[in-house]
Amino acid sequence: MADDSKTIPLLLTAGPVGSGSLNLRFPREYTAEIKALLDDNGIEHSSAAEFSEGVELAIEAVRIGTGAAGIVGGLGFMYRTFVHRHDGKRVAISKDGDLDVSGFSQKRTEQIIENQVTAQAERDAEWFRSIGSESPDQ
Repeated sequence: MADDSKTIPLLLTAGPVGSGSLNLRFPREYTAEIKALLDDNGIEHSSAAEFSEGVELAIEAVRIGTGAAGIVGGLGFMYRTFVHRHDGKRVAISKDGDLDVSGFSQKRTEQIIENQVTAQAERDAEWFRSIGSESPDQ
């Protein structure tokens, strides 16, 4: 990601295979705000840990669940609210910082989120097929 003090990373990344969740990564000083926004938008989430040296970002595992359309809209609204609260700063959604949702429409932001949700669901489905199961409950 570009070294820009006015850029806030609010990264949406793949979750663990088979988890049915995405990882939302962000600077620790925004933890309370991000958790409140997730709660306000009815998004199921839990704190996650990353076990590697030099981790600088907090992680909230965001549950995709069966209502993928709801998670897309909820996360889209969460991003838009966060961007408006931090007007004048860039808010990056990808690790390399090339996707700055600050200038995106709600629809474009939701398309990016939908792509992540779809990719995670495909990874999860492939994982369960490879272990001879259709879901984590079997």
